[in-house]
Amino acid sequence: MSAATAAAPKPTRPGRFRPLAGIALRQYWIAGAILVLLALRIGVQIVYHYHGWADAIALRDRVGGEAYHFGRYTDDAHTMTAKLMDDGAMLAFQPALAAALLTGVLTAREWESRRAVLALTQTVTPRRWFGVRWAVLAAILVVLTVPLVALYRMSVVHAFGLNLLTFGAERQNAYYTIGPVTVAYVLLGVAAGALTGTLLRRLWPTLLAAPLLTWLVAALLVRSRAMLLLDLPVLSKVDGYHPGAVFGLMFYDALPQDAYLINALDTGDYWPFQIASSVLVLAVAALFVLASFRVIRRRTA
Repeated sequence: MSAATAAAPKPTRPGRFRPLAGIALRQYWIAGAILVLLALRIGVQIVYHYHGWADAIALRDRVGGEAYHFGRYTDDAHTMTAKLMDDGAMLAFQPALAAALLTGVLTAREWESRRAVLALTQTVTPRRWFGVRWAVLAAILVVLTVPLVALYRMSVVHAFGLNLLTFGAERQNAYYTIGPVTVAYVLLGVAAGALTGTLLRRLWPTLLAAPLLTWLVAALLVRSRAMLLLDLPVLSKVDGYHPGAVFGLMFYDALPQDAYLINALDTGDYWPFQIASSVLVLAVAALFVLASFRVIRRRTA
């Protein structure tokens, strides 16, 4: 072998992860830029409201704890809790629905535009082509969601520890709803979008089906209380379902909620509840991804 041949760079194989990821990033940069701007807007709002807790502390020191919690002031417990709930509403389930919508639409467009067929005539397997694209979307969404969840948790833990929130359902929702399960819901949205886009392969049906499937799965998981099988200590605290709700479910923005379960949780239940819920959601997401790959293999065999 000559020195020139040995020194020549090796050609990049199209089927490898990094080139495919680069292609996906170049194609998704507009969607990614929009997502970054939305994440920045949410993050700025959370940080702004976080600094407002100093005003709430000053108000409580001036008027007393009872007046702060049960009176009507600009920065009282009701006003500040409402602001925190607004921050949480943007994170509770909207990112999951956005992930489902975006993944479903982009996957359906791959089939509708015949771009996938062109790519699959090259040295790229169908599973690798779609798997890398879904992984890139999931990575972008997770990277944007995790800092927002961390900022929100900083705010709610700070307020909860200083007893600045109202008492009751809003306090429970604000503290226990947002966390690792929020990121798990985002991955569920990606998996649901991948499945619906692969099955339907049409843009407009997928626009409806992807977020609807995500929401229905979340509602089913919450209504079944299956996560309590992984968090048995909480199981004995909950009895019955909310009588005035829809199939026993209440809602925090678009997120289905088990009101009796959330209200039964104590501070020490946060991490077991979040971990159990996350494991269950991720298991369903994994099943959706496997089902998507099976559909691709059957249609491209």
